[in-house]
Amino acid sequence: MTFRLVRPVFAVFLFAGLVSAADPELMNLLMPDAKVVAGINVAQVKSSPFGQYLLSRMSAQNPLPSKTGFDPRTDLQEVLTGTAAQPVQKGLILARGNFNAQMIFAAAQAAGLTVETYDGIPILTGKAGKAHSFTRALAFLGSSIAIAGDLDSVHGAIDRRTNTSSGIDPALAAQVEQLSESLDAWSVSTVPVSTLIANQNLPDQQLNGILDSNLFQSIQQTSGGVKFGSTVQFSAQAIMDTSQNATALANVVRFLGSMAQANAPAPAAAAIAALLQSLSIQTDGNTVNLAAALPESQLESLLNEVH
Repeated sequence: MTFRLVRPVFAVFLFAGLVSAADPELMNLLMPDAKVVAGINVAQVKSSPFGQYLLSRMSAQNPLPSKTGFDPRTDLQEVLTGTAAQPVQKGLILARGNFNAQMIFAAAQAAGLTVETYDGIPILTGKAGKAHSFTRALAFLGSSIAIAGDLDSVHGAIDRRTNTSSGIDPALAAQVEQLSESLDAWSVSTVPVSTLIANQNLPDQQLNGILDSNLFQSIQQTSGGVKFGSTVQFSAQAIMDTSQNATALANVVRFLGSMAQANAPAPAAAAIAALLQSLSIQTDGNTVNLAAALPESQLESLLNEVH
């Protein structure tokens, strides 16, 4: 059993892995042992030039709104995701917006999916696929909050719906507040990269080799995100185990940037060159800070070429 009809809803939530600080009500639903949190201020992104570009690319013929009463172009406001990172495929995808739960559940049940009830809240369930043994779930708190993820995590979020304050680690909560106030799309991880990529078996063997290297395994924490505007600003931070490895990582990033610029395909070369020329790489003890910027018009051109 798969989520064929509601998969687009999950896809919107997952793609958005984009209002001011993160919504406190959504924060309260995160698991207390969350180690990786990411968010998107969808309402703010949609008002930016790049957001308008994305909206113009979304097909008006998409059957999702007519079948589920949910149109991500107008109904989605904010997305927040979290996981304890063990295993990484389990976690929560939380969204604030306008949701017609009755239509979504009716469409799913017509396709043969199952609706069960937990603590008075209807939950749509289905198998995650052959590669995973857990069950996926989708639930709604009223018409404004959607909760998706593995069934156990969704049950936990429903249990926490009466919380008055976030139960995640205070240090992580402080990072989330800082990032969500300054960026439109952001993420923060307080666990080593090795935890996040364990057993991922990516199809690109060269990329697998890089991620499996001792240097990348020594990355202890990461954070970063994007701020949209007439110039799109990118930022990232990596905390290493030693200052020596911080310097080594900065050098590797510079080298990879040079390689990317030298081997960029012709249609995208100008945009990639502009992005890499703006790249700033600074080290401070065991911390590596990255920053880059690209005119929004060039980002559009780059995505057009990729498309």
